Amino acid sequence: MNHNLLTFVNHACFHIANEHTVLLADPWVEGPVFNNGWSLLDDSTSNAALIAELAAGRRNTFIWFSHEHPDHFPVPFVKRLKRDFAGKVTMLFQETKDKRVVNFLRGNGFDVIECQPGIPVALDGEMRITVFAHADGDAYCLISSGGRHVLNINDCALTSAAQCAQVKASIALLCERVDVLMTQFGYANWVGNPFQAELRCAAAAEKLHRIKLQIAAFAPRITVPFASFVSFSHIDNCYMNDHQNTPQRVAQWARLSRATDAVRFMQPGDTIALGVDTAESLAWASDAAVEHWERLLGVPCELLPSEAPATPAQVRAAADNYRKGANANLLGLPCLLELAGLIQPLVIRIPDIALTIRISYLRGCTQLHDDELADICMTSPSAVFLFANEYGFNTTHVNARFRLGESGALQRFSRFFMPQNLGRQGYGVQHPLATVRYLLGSLMARLGRRLAAMQRRLAK
Repeated sequence: MNHNLLTFVNHACFHIANEHTVLLADPWVEGPVFNNGWSLLDDSTSNAALIAELAAGRRNTFIWFSHEHPDHFPVPFVKRLKRDFAGKVTMLFQETKDKRVVNFLRGNGFDVIECQPGIPVALDGEMRITVFAHADGDAYCLISSGGRHVLNINDCALTSAAQCAQVKASIALLCERVDVLMTQFGYANWVGNPFQAELRCAAAAEKLHRIKLQIAAFAPRITVPFASFVSFSHIDNCYMNDHQNTPQRVAQWARLSRATDAVRFMQPGDTIALGVDTAESLAWASDAAVEHWERLLGVPCELLPSEAPATPAQVRAAADNYRKGANANLLGLPCLLELAGLIQPLVIRIPDIALTIRISYLRGCTQLHDDELADICMTSPSAVFLFANEYGFNTTHVNARFRLGESGALQRFSRFFMPQNLGRQGYGVQHPLATVRYLLGSLMARLGRRLAAMQRRLAK
């Protein structure tokens, strides 16, 4: 029996097990996520079955969450694990300022290791994990087991050779060569309104370009595309599936390039015997996995039910509470940024309740005539969610349950909720010095980009 086995579970979830230890990663295996925005393509997995599998193994159990997105950090799984798993589980998460995930896990009775960037954590004599923080709260990890190395990039956006080189440098002292690279293959956020199919075509092609860059940088023996086995599954966003990368498209693209001829897909339950399996030995299973996913993609997506409409008063109250909280957390900085023109008031049209509002950090929430040009259009439940949750903007951008107005609306939308994003990352009154350093660094980076752009124009 092989005791150094990587088993794919679903989407971004897999585990690596040896004789004594099992390390599980990102266990979203059932139910919708992102405010009723995404569903799993394969619904054959479940929390109950995964927990039963962990219990049956009778190994030391560790679970790593790459970041707080619900397709990687599923709260229902954590709560069921607490209820149903009798053994000891140790959770692993990157060190963050807000401690929200760590505190939640400890509050539910789990031991937690806060992983320091680049510092290996030994799980037993044969297995260790090294976690590295990435932009905007994400993380990637290097798992070393039995002398073999698995690099899990998951959602980290490595869009250039330079970024790939930085990641390669970060793991250079920990492994000579990556045996298995695991990386996302599909777009995973809003990409255009329904009539802007060309944007989704470009986004899908860019994902393939990322994979090629990563393969060139890390030279893995096997590349496993994953973390994209989902559908946009609400009436508000199902059009987003029209040009999504599919396993068949990725596999065909990979076969056409010598640089990517070791790309192998997995379906739930598939395994890789680390140190034994090769790209050649996995070819048949990969073809079967591609057929599996294509069969599922051939079935029409079952749309999730819509929520009951909110009232205009509920929308205005959520907007006003958000505005007050953001100003309080950042000591009025949002008002100053709006005065300086760095943040603009946002106009939101909410057609299901015939409401159009302008939200301003300075002046609050104002109702407008329906013919006002809007930056963004969404339903009333989405609007309330947007304002009422720390991950409101982030989730809404991912679930794509909105439409954007004229050119530049996405930038205005993103900038308006910059204070919310700062708050969810732990910046604000609780960490004033870190907040000042972050804001100064962002300002200097922005000035640097403007200076570089001016230099490029002058060079022409």
